[in-house]
Amino acid sequence: MNKIRRSLVVILLVVILLVVITRIIFTYCVYQRADMHTDMSVSSPKFNPETSPRVLFDSGHGNFHDIKTTYAPFAMLLKNDGIVLRRHEGLFTENTLRDIELLIIANATPIGDTEGESSGAFTESEINVLRNWIQNGGSLLLIADHDPFGSAAAGLAKAFGVGMSSAWTVDTLRFSEVIGKTTWLEFSEENKGLGRHNILQSENPESAVRRVITFTGQSLSFDSTWTSILQLSPYARNYYSRSKAKVAASDTTTYFPVPGQSQLIAREYGNGRIVIAGEAAMFTAQEVRIFFKSYHAGFNYKGYDNKNLVLNIVRWLLHEIA
Repeated sequence: MNKIRRSLVVILLVVILLVVITRIIFTYCVYQRADMHTDMSVSSPKFNPETSPRVLFDSGHGNFHDIKTTYAPFAMLLKNDGIVLRRHEGLFTENTLRDIELLIIANATPIGDTEGESSGAFTESEINVLRNWIQNGGSLLLIADHDPFGSAAAGLAKAFGVGMSSAWTVDTLRFSEVIGKTTWLEFSEENKGLGRHNILQSENPESAVRRVITFTGQSLSFDSTWTSILQLSPYARNYYSRSKAKVAASDTTTYFPVPGQSQLIAREYGNGRIVIAGEAAMFTAQEVRIFFKSYHAGFNYKGYDNKNLVLNIVRWLLHEIA
């Protein structure tokens, strides 16, 4: 009996030790968290915090990103521009969007599985409400990167004539050999990756966007009513799996070409405005660590104008930029 008791104690101690080790690994060795030490200052704020525009951040659709966690730097950057974000939990209805000027959705997740396939994150009723709300003057920033987030937002994007690839995008003409990550894409004036739009503020030295980097996303197909801001090259590909995208596999069964697609698009819609992004990390600032390797991802990545891009997108959606 004592032998059995001792064995059970040993097993219990081993289990506790494994739990502690796992916790240590995922707390200190493997993590993806907000970088609150980066520069989130705004030299010339455009809004008055006492009369802040009414802006909602979606937290009601299983969103991977939240302004309390990984999108805290995004929220702080906007706060420094005079915008106070409010979290919204629950479905979108006419009442919840009444008097709201801007809605931000970042990486919503599917509601559930239907016969083995993931369903969208938004109900048909919500999509209709959003379409009418934008038509009447609301603005939407929809952010959805690689699967499962592309699949979750595909139904909402389709309502505005946009296709989401729900894959992992690689583009050899937007690839930086210095960075060396196939799915991290660079868009610049030099490589003709930047489109023509007031969001880029090319004539304003203080807020101009001349180089942007994205950190593993999907591609967007769109019609002529949209303007491409981060334009993919004719050699862009979408891979069905992340592992194949990481090595830019040459096997043609692992990818499909997406020439002429984009990772960031904008348009006027009735009296409202919409911006859709195929990559989420570029809007915030994160520290990522995988054991002994760590790196920044977002507007804390040096040498790029992602911070200006984020501010300009939000200002354009709020009609601060024409």
